[in-house]
Amino acid sequence: MTLKSLAPRLTAIGSGKGGTGKTFVAVALAQAFADLGESVLVCDADLGLANTAVQLGLANGGDLPGLLAGRIALADAVAHVAIAPHAGFDLLSAPAGTGALADADGETAERLAALLKRAAGYDRVLIDLGAGVGAAAMTLAAHADDTLVLATPDPASLTDAYAFAKLMLKRTGGRAPAIVVNMAAGASEAKRTADTFIRSAQIFLKTVPTYLGFVPTDARVVEAVRRQTMLCALYPQSSAVAAIAALAGQLGGKTGGSPGGQSLR
Repeated sequence: MTLKSLAPRLTAIGSGKGGTGKTFVAVALAQAFADLGESVLVCDADLGLANTAVQLGLANGGDLPGLLAGRIALADAVAHVAIAPHAGFDLLSAPAGTGALADADGETAERLAALLKRAAGYDRVLIDLGAGVGAAAMTLAAHADDTLVLATPDPASLTDAYAFAKLMLKRTGGRAPAIVVNMAAGASEAKRTADTFIRSAQIFLKTVPTYLGFVPTDARVVEAVRRQTMLCALYPQSSAVAAIAALAGQLGGKTGGSPGGQSLR
């Protein structure tokens, strides 16, 4: 039985605040999974301020409003992303700069989650959640098979990541997100950051989130975003590219499972 004969695996990536590099990590993971042979869809679920297409230099990022309204099918609502020599993946987004879904609520997110769970032909759907802990973001986080909260060593980022975890626990009846540290100076700083988050969750929320890994600070990430292209195409030997590949492995790339073969649900 192949992955394509099953429902896609939903991997949501959230953060308590903006500026954590969430969209970069989402599209970089999409590319890593695609290069492993998975059929991948990225859904830009920042429903009010979609920017994934802009980051990738695309004029068209798909038609998420049309899909949600039932005007078009998923196959017609996505845009294809292909940067040679890498495998391609699909993007589902609202038009950038329009605020087309700015008033989206939890009910809209429920409808989107149902559509993504039925996304035929995909092995994995990566959901780039909107920043913060609004109803739409937390609803989609709760529906995902794997939910990651992205944090940086900035104390404010950790505080907001804790709020994300607290609300997700409440939504799911006890399931915590795994933590990924971005923009860390190195493994030691990342581990200290993750340990601070995990310790707070253990003391106050009575849960122990999984630490999946980190992505190091890399000036070439900023350059890739500025040039609106994939980091792996510009700087394939980048330390951040290697870290994203390791994270894809931790999430069970091409196996449909998360660490140890277990869902983060």
